[in-house]
This record gives sequence, structure tokens and C-alpha cells, in this order.
Amino acid sequence: MTAVPDLPRLIAVDLDGTLLRPDYSVSPRTRRAVALAHEHGIETVFVTVRHAAAVEYIVEALDLTGEAICCGGAALWQVPSMELTEAFTIDAGTARETAARLKRALPDAAIGWMLADRRVGYAPDYPEPLLIGESYRADPATIDVPVLKLFAVSPRLREIDTAEVEEILGGLVTVSHHHSGVVDLVTHGVSKIASLEKLCAERGIAPAEVIAFGDARTDLDMIRWAGRGVFMANADPALHPEADLIAPSNAEDGVAVVLENLLRPQHPTLTEVAR
Repeated sequence: MTAVPDLPRLIAVDLDGTLLRPDYSVSPRTRRAVALAHEHGIETVFVTVRHAAAVEYIVEALDLTGEAICCGGAALWQVPSMELTEAFTIDAGTARETAARLKRALPDAAIGWMLADRRVGYAPDYPEPLLIGESYRADPATIDVPVLKLFAVSPRLREIDTAEVEEILGGLVTVSHHHSGVVDLVTHGVSKIASLEKLCAERGIAPAEVIAFGDARTDLDMIRWAGRGVFMANADPALHPEADLIAPSNAEDGVAVVLENLLRPQHPTLTEVAR
């Protein structure tokens, strides 16, 4: 087994349910902990299903530089410039057919799509309160450019499992995230872990030199892969045995607590571990 160094070189962190508090804010404690990691030469990389338009305020709050893995691994953006450096897209025809199949099977599904130019498209029936970034409304049948990610919201998505969603889609795309009435869809081969592995390999960073934080099944592969894998207390308890450590919940600034213990071991505040 490869030894895990005292300090990692990279922090790979999910956002919703993990780094962010339940109100989607970045707490002062988290800001201090990320800054402390930076002082130790440790880079923080977001690994999120969010689009660039929805991470800018977090980048600004943490004064980050480097790269962010977004759209479930479909896009890599430089931060803070938000320049797109790599993209894995669904072609326009596949995007249109995917949206059509979803709508036929789930008539109440409201569909959106994320573009490489940072705009977000929404079907006319998409709920207004959920709109983010520079957006426009259009019929998904009019999509005429490749998309980074398709997504849909529907009460029915709370009632069916991922296998049923995949059956509806007939292998057109990959389900990258399915939770609480929302589904995210990307092109085949795209995932959080695939993009994280690629980024680390290009920098000569070994898995043992990474600490990864997450709260959902979509984070499981990177939690297993990293030298230190951390699930949040608010994650599904069934996921906890897969982690090296269980952090306090995101409401309790769990990421910050773990980083403080890692960087200031003489003042431990964390005792709960998975195994």
C-alpha cells in the first residue's frame, strides 16, 4: 500500500452538501481553512456538478487560483479567469433526442442545458427560482450546438431509480447525478473521477497526495481513489464505510474542521473516523 504523506498536495472538494453550508454560502471558518491550506502550498480544486456560472462567487469568496472541474467532469475551467480549458460535450442531435425522450416519459420534466460559452438554456416551463447565470429560454428541440450537460427537474424523478432513468434514455448519455428530483446527464466517459484523475496525472500528483471530500454517491469513486477520502456526516450513512474519515456535516463546517485538524494537529477537534 502506498503511504499517505502527512500533508496532501491537492484538496478535491465537492460543493453542494460538502464545502457549502445549507444556504449555499461559504462560512468564514471555511475561508480561513482554505487560506491556511494555501499557505501550506496545498491547492484546492472544486469537483462539482455545477456550471462555471454557479461557482464564480465561491471562487471569489475563497480567492482561489488554479482550475475547477465542473458539470460533473464535463468541463475544466481556469479560476479566477473562468477560461474554459477542456470540454467533453454531448452533440446537438443527441442532446435534442435525449430531451425528447425525457419529456415523453416524464411530461412534467423541466429541462435545462449548459453550454461551453457559460450560458445556461432553460425550457419555457423551467422553474424561475432555479435559474442561474446568464440564461435564456428556448425549446430543447432547438438546441443546435454541443452541450456540456443536460439536466432535468421533476417530482417523478424522486419516485424512479437511476436504472429507470437509464432505460428511458436508451444509452444515449450517461446519468452522472440523480437525487432529490434532479437528474444530470453527460456524454459517455465523463465523470468527476475521470477528470480528477486526468488533472492529477498531468501534474504528477499521486492519489496518495490527494484528500477528497464529498457527500453523495457521485463522489464515491473519488473518495475511494484519494489517499484520504472524506464523506460528510450528512451523506447517506450507507456511504460512510467507504471513507477514511467522516467529517462533521456541511452545516457544521465539516471540511474546515478536517483541514484544521490536518494542518494544526496540535489542536485536534475531530475524533470521528469511519474505520
